[in-house]
Amino acid sequence: MKFKKKVFRCLSLFAASLCLFSLVGCKDDNAQSNSSSQSQTIGGGCSIENPSNCTSVTEAIRIANEAGEEGTTEKYYVYGTITTVSNPTYGEMTITDGTNDLYIYGTYSKDGVLRYSELEDKPVKGDEVVLYGTLKTFKNSPEMGSGWIQDFKHNAPDMDPNDYTQKTVAAARNDAVDAKVKLTGVVAKITYANGMIPNGFYLVDTTGSIYVYGEIAGQVEEGNTITIAGDKAYYVLESEKGYAEKYGYPGSCQIANPYLLENDHQTSDFDKSWIEEKTVKEIVNTPISENITTNIYKVNALVKKVPGTGFVNYYINDLDDKTGSYVYTMCNGSDFAYLDEFDGKICTVYLSPINAKSTDSGCFFRFMPIEVIDEGYVFDLKDTAQFVVEYYGVDQFIDTYTADPNVQLIRSVSSTLLGFENATLSYESDNTDVVYFETVGDDIFMHTKNVGTANITITGSYGSDSTYSTKVKIEVVDPAISEFVDVKTAIEAQDNEIVQVKGVVAASLVNQTGFYLIDETGVIAIRTDKETMKNINLGNMVIMKGTRAHYKAEGEVVGQSCLLDATLVSNLYGDYEYSKATFDSTKTLEELYELSVKEDYTTQVYVVTGKVKLIESAYFTSIKLTNVAGDLEVNLYSSSANQYQFLHPYNGMEATFEIAPCNWNTKNFYAFCVLSITVDGQTIVNDCNFLN
Repeated sequence: MKFKKKVFRCLSLFAASLCLFSLVGCKDDNAQSNSSSQSQTIGGGCSIENPSNCTSVTEAIRIANEAGEEGTTEKYYVYGTITTVSNPTYGEMTITDGTNDLYIYGTYSKDGVLRYSELEDKPVKGDEVVLYGTLKTFKNSPEMGSGWIQDFKHNAPDMDPNDYTQKTVAAARNDAVDAKVKLTGVVAKITYANGMIPNGFYLVDTTGSIYVYGEIAGQVEEGNTITIAGDKAYYVLESEKGYAEKYGYPGSCQIANPYLLENDHQTSDFDKSWIEEKTVKEIVNTPISENITTNIYKVNALVKKVPGTGFVNYYINDLDDKTGSYVYTMCNGSDFAYLDEFDGKICTVYLSPINAKSTDSGCFFRFMPIEVIDEGYVFDLKDTAQFVVEYYGVDQFIDTYTADPNVQLIRSVSSTLLGFENATLSYESDNTDVVYFETVGDDIFMHTKNVGTANITITGSYGSDSTYSTKVKIEVVDPAISEFVDVKTAIEAQDNEIVQVKGVVAASLVNQTGFYLIDETGVIAIRTDKETMKNINLGNMVIMKGTRAHYKAEGEVVGQSCLLDATLVSNLYGDYEYSKATFDSTKTLEELYELSVKEDYTTQVYVVTGKVKLIESAYFTSIKLTNVAGDLEVNLYSSSANQYQFLHPYNGMEATFEIAPCNWNTKNFYAFCVLSITVDGQTIVNDCNFLN
């Protein structure tokens, strides 16, 4: 017989023994109850020891379905085994009787006073539990709204500890995928999923650090010394696996499927003696194939807060306030609000590249600050010369040139952040027949002349006691010009055909990594990667090699014409104006609005008159192009209006636009990409992919 009981207060207390570690026992048929009260008869005989006297999960579901959304007025003692704790703050969980599952919205102490997260000892996944509460349905799904935890029993995890080998963290980091390891260390940093739900943590011992992903994050606190067992893994988001493989990124180094074996419930500092000091620049420039994710480094870094529309981004940058990456968040930045006090300050940061975002254009590390300390950092001005050489001088050069770049070089650097002005850079070539420098007024330009090799000495100077020099080796080779076609021929190529095409880098794509390549015969979108983009500038004459495609063509939708996975064959440099011979200025915006995605218009540029319409709200920004009257608008393809920063100053102003239809995502209508805007005779070209 099942029992229904009203709420009553239990005045009994239970004595608990205190110990350094509370152990979650391994597989044992004689596992003992470990509850907030010793297993006892409650609710007319319902208890962990006598589950047959409780309401089963299956019966509770029947009662909930009969009660509907109004719910029962009476409360039920329901017995089950926890399959998951989906929110360890509120105690949201699911319990099962082996046949059916019941969702529990939230759980509390026996008297309903303390919520789940406030309980010193609490039931977790795999434990048996008796919950007391009303039953109902929500959107036709049965549930218990608030379950008061009347009794529970910690069960041994369903694993054999003999299958796991005790190792140091450093050894585990280098272990094979799926290796079963047992690790002991300090919880250094807890990470959070959307809703501020703990979803993992950094575990640190005296040899290294590693990320542990799993539900047990809700059972630990930062500073706890714990022992876990789990499987070595390298994680890549499913949708990014193809890109990760393409660029050689193995995934985020971590432990999956973890079991919590021991927890001292104390607070200890994590060991820092093994942590290597690096610069942010050294971290972000580490080859993506190297196993550095979830390893901790000590850096001096600038912490920056950048509010967005409905979110906040935090950046960890090097001392040049340029080199760096954003902090990885799944909570729109709310999990890093503590960084606000460090905004704009150079701090000591214990920093980890937690993973790498993998896209068609490449992979880049994203950061997790483990600890941030404001130690009143003051830049040593004696390091100024070395700093300007390494952060401003060296990066201006590439290893190999195929033509004269005629590039202007930096001669003077100032930094308000670091407190110096007018540090100078000078350049000298040991072979001026290959590389030479030309001074024009106050400016200096680098040129190449003949095929060969030259060593360039870059010297930084600041005041009388700060001088630093380094050398870079440059090779000048004949351009790899074999065969190439014009843009029209590239457009006419069959899908999946490899095409080598020559043209001018005309304008940036938006929300894609690449640019429009133009010659006097046509226009085509070139999609490439970020490393290639570093070696290309607007106005360069280039030869690109890629796969002809109609990207995301589906059914009758023709998709986006482009060259995919394009590589740079030769950069012939120069600062050329792109041809407008094939541009069409006969169409109105109204006519372009009617273009059918069943026909390919993505290789045509149209010249129209209209107005920019910038839309900003608390949670998003977007941007459109309207006709002059303002009664018709078309979408500008972007993820946010910030990608069209160059248009913002002209919001609402009548102007002339060069636009290309685009359809990168199989829509049933064309959006448009703005190549340029002309206002009062001044033309501004879209350079969004060329700003860094």
